[in-house]
Order: sequence, then C-alpha cells, then structure tokens
Amino acid sequence: MLRYAGVIQTAARQQFAYRAEMLLRSVSMVLFMGVFMALWSTAFGASGRQELAGYSLLQIVWYLAMTETVTLSSSRVFVEISEAVKSGDLAYTLARPLSYPLYQVANSLGNSAPRFALNLLVAGGVVALGMGGFAGSLPGLLAFLPLAGLALVLDALIAVLIGLLAFWIEEVTPAFWIYQKLLFTAGGLFLPLEMFPAGLRRVATWLPFQFITYAPARAFIAFEPRQTLLSLVGQLAYIVLLGGVVALVWWRAQRRLVVHGG
Repeated sequence: MLRYAGVIQTAARQQFAYRAEMLLRSVSMVLFMGVFMALWSTAFGASGRQELAGYSLLQIVWYLAMTETVTLSSSRVFVEISEAVKSGDLAYTLARPLSYPLYQVANSLGNSAPRFALNLLVAGGVVALGMGGFAGSLPGLLAFLPLAGLALVLDALIAVLIGLLAFWIEEVTPAFWIYQKLLFTAGGLFLPLEMFPAGLRRVATWLPFQFITYAPARAFIAFEPRQTLLSLVGQLAYIVLLGGVVALVWWRAQRRLVVHGG
C-alpha cells in the first residue's frame, strides 16, 4: 500500500508542475457557476416559486457547485491506458512491481486530489459571492469530503475499466462519452434526483452514477445521518463490485496481450 501511496503523491506533485492547466480549470469553474447562477435565478423568477422539488435557489446553486467540484476533479486516466495499449508501451509498465489497474487508480486519485481542493475553493468562493449566502452546514461539509473522496475512487475505477476496453476496441473515447452522459442524467449532475420523474428516479437510485455526483452534493446541502450512511454503504459496495469487474477484465486483457504479443 505504501507503493500506491507513493504513486498518489507523485501524481499530485506533477499536477502542481502544470499550474497553467489548473488555472484554466479554475476559469472553467467560474464560467460554469456564473451560467448556473444566471440560469437558475431566471428559472425561479419565472416560476414565481420559492422552492422547486424541495430546493431553494441558494440550495440548488450550491448543489451544482458540489457536483461540478467532483466532476471537474476527475482525471481521464483511460486516455493514458488506451495510448499505452495501442503504442505497446504497456509492456514497460508491466515490469513494475505493482498491479497495473491499482497503479492507474492511484495515479488517477493523485491527479484528482489537487484539482479537487482547488475546485472546491473556487466554486465555494464564486457561489458565496454571487449568491450572497451559504447553503449547507459543518456536518454537511464533513460528510461531503469522504463521500466525494469515495466518489473519485468510483470514478477512477470506471475510468480504468474504460481504458482496458482498448484491448478489444481501438478507440475508447465513445465509451467515455456514454459514461459522461450517464453522469449528466442518472448521476444527477445538473438536476437533483428529486426533480426526476418517479420511474427514472427509482432506476437512478440503483445505479452507481448517483454515488459519484448526487450523493456527495445532497449530503452537503441537506445533511441527514441516515442518508449519508446509506450513501457510504452504497459507494463501498460499488467500489468492491467494480474492483472485481476491473480485476476480471484485466485478467482477460492479459490473455489477449499474450495472444497478440503486445
């Protein structure tokens, strides 16, 4: 485990070497939150209502700040895996005394950690200034942080799984697009699940995507101990499940690597 901790630390340090990219991500966060604040202010004003599906204007904007914080912190490690498979560089990586999938998960988390800290600060600052208020609580923030951390682990496992598809398909980007759109919808990235039709909401609650975006953001703005505990259990269950799927796919991928010789 110390080796994987070292991978996380090294990847995090590399992020600080690319300060211009991190700055551009901060600018993107400012633009996104500016659009969301204007959009939802108009929606609430046009409806003439103080709440929509139990969310006030302040709550919905802070909810979006938290979902965007998690989403924009994820790393696209599947690109690195795909390129390594297509170029044959994967053979050099396999010589390391580390599990390749776990190495890539650790690499993804190391890349995400500095981005997450910066995105949280920028999103919180922009929304606090733009809305002139705060939605949430200290218990909500303390619940959000571990839930967001596990959400990034889930995201990393899915990204590694997408990358390993390169052993069977030449281009994995379309698979990422599908995953991204599922986060947008079933994950509650732009709309809380409470705003979904009843049938779609029931389906979404059984999928892993809501544990990546909806669950951490919901815990932040409306902390409930029981719901937070259920979210933690759901995240851990899906981490174990997806970890098993990644291990199985990696085992099959290694067999294809031997067959094709690289």
